[in-house]
Amino acid sequence: MAPPPIWAILRTLLRVSDDADLPDGADISLALAAPPRLSHLTVSTRVSPADPDPHARIHSPHVLAADASGLLLAITPPPLSAQDPGEERVHRGPDGVQRTFTISYISKPDYAVLDLASATAHRLPAHDIFSAACLGVIAAPARDLMVVEFQSMLGGDRASLHCFSSHTGAWVTKPVRNPLPRWIWNFHDVVSHSGKLWWVDTAAGLLACDPFADTPDMAYAPLPRMIASRRVVQLSNDSFRCVHITPARHGTAPTVTMRTLANPETADWTLDYQVSFADIFADDTYKAAGLPDKEPVVALIHPTNPDVLYCLLDGHLFGVDVRARKVVECEAHGMAPDSVSSSSVLACKLPPRAQPQPQV
Repeated sequence: MAPPPIWAILRTLLRVSDDADLPDGADISLALAAPPRLSHLTVSTRVSPADPDPHARIHSPHVLAADASGLLLAITPPPLSAQDPGEERVHRGPDGVQRTFTISYISKPDYAVLDLASATAHRLPAHDIFSAACLGVIAAPARDLMVVEFQSMLGGDRASLHCFSSHTGAWVTKPVRNPLPRWIWNFHDVVSHSGKLWWVDTAAGLLACDPFADTPDMAYAPLPRMIASRRVVQLSNDSFRCVHITPARHGTAPTVTMRTLANPETADWTLDYQVSFADIFADDTYKAAGLPDKEPVVALIHPTNPDVLYCLLDGHLFGVDVRARKVVECEAHGMAPDSVSSSSVLACKLPPRAQPQPQV
C-alpha cells in the first residue's frame, strides 16, 4: 500500500456539517485525496454556523492561511442570531412629512484556528480586524501559536501588527516600520516560513518579520519587474518562487517563467526556467489529457518540487513538469466555474498525525 501523502491540495472553501457527521469530539474532519485531486475539510457547527447571517460580509467559511505545523486560519460568517436588528429613527423632511427608517450594521465575520493534528478548532476573541487578507498564522517554538494582522496607513512610515497569542489569550499591538509609505498594500497570501510571517503582495514584494519579537523588524524584498496580475509567489522546497506567465501575443504561445529568491536580504531573484507553452501543448501527455491549447491559471507550485506547477483550465486541475514539458497529473476538480481561481485551492503540508490513508 502506498504511504499517505505528506501534503494535499486543499479546497479553501469549508464544508459545514452537523456534529453527528464528524468523529466523536472532533471539530474538523479532513477528507484526504492524493494530488491533483482536491482534499476537503469539514467543520462542525461549533466552528461555523449552519444558519449564517445572509447579510454578513461573507456567506461561506474558508481558509485564509496555513502554517506547516498543520494549523489553518479560517474566516467564518456570523450566525443569523448575530444580525443587528437595527435602530429605528424618525426624520422630518423639507416637505414636512415625517418618515421612519431603520439603521443597522453589517455583522462582522469570526475567525478560528483549525488544528489538523488534533482535529480541534479554537475561536479567536473579538478584535477589530481591518482586512482578512492581512492575517496570517504561525506556530511558536514552544507550541504556542500567533495570529497576526499587518495594518498600515497610506502615506505613513509607521504600521502596526495586531497579534493574538494562544499563550496569553489576548490581542496586543506592536509598532513596526512601513517600508513603502506611499504604497497601498494588497496582499494575496500570508506565509509562515523560517520563524517569520511573510506578507505577499504580487505587485510590490514581500514583507517579513518575527511577530514573536518584542520589537519586530519589518524587512522588505521587492519582486522581479514583471506584470503583477499574472504572478504567483509561493514556497517550494523551502524557498520563495515567483511564477509569471507572459500572455500570448501576435500568434505566439504564452510563456511561463520561474525565479527563486536566492537571498531575501538583497532581494536577489535567480532565473530557474523560461518555457513556452507551445512546447507543452505539443507534448503527447498534454494531448492525452484532452486540454485545450490556451493559457491556464497557475493555482500553486508543488511544495517540494518547484519544476511542477498545478494549473486550472476548463474544469481540470493538472500538474505540469515545466522543465520536462510534460503533464504529470490531471483530474477534473469539480468546482463551480464561477468559484474557480488561484485562491480556491491551497497547498497544505500535513503533520504526521493528520495523515490518514488517501482516498482511492
